Amino acid sequence: MAYECKVYDKNGKLKKILREGQVTKESKEFFNQPSTKKIRSLIKRFKEPAVEENKNTKFYDKVCVVCKREFHPRHPNSKYCSHECQKKLYLAKKKKGNPG
Repeated sequence: MAYECKVYDKNGKLKKILREGQVTKESKEFFNQPSTKKIRSLIKRFKEPAVEENKNTKFYDKVCVVCKREFHPRHPNSKYCSHECQKKLYLAKKKKGNPG
């Protein structure tokens, strides 16, 4: 057991925290219950998502004109990372009196 396991009662109050060196006969029985086995097997199946690089990328990451964050554009002419940034710039230009 690499992590600590928190055990709660039916009211949601913390009963105890099991750490690696504190596994007792009672806690071993707890880990052998069907519901606990099911969630443990589900957790074991979790994997880090594989990062796949698409070598046929049409456009590369850009920097947003407004917030200066890097983003992956959907179109080659994209300037903004989100609709919110586009709206911020539009409202700022409108407030200054620049048509935009």
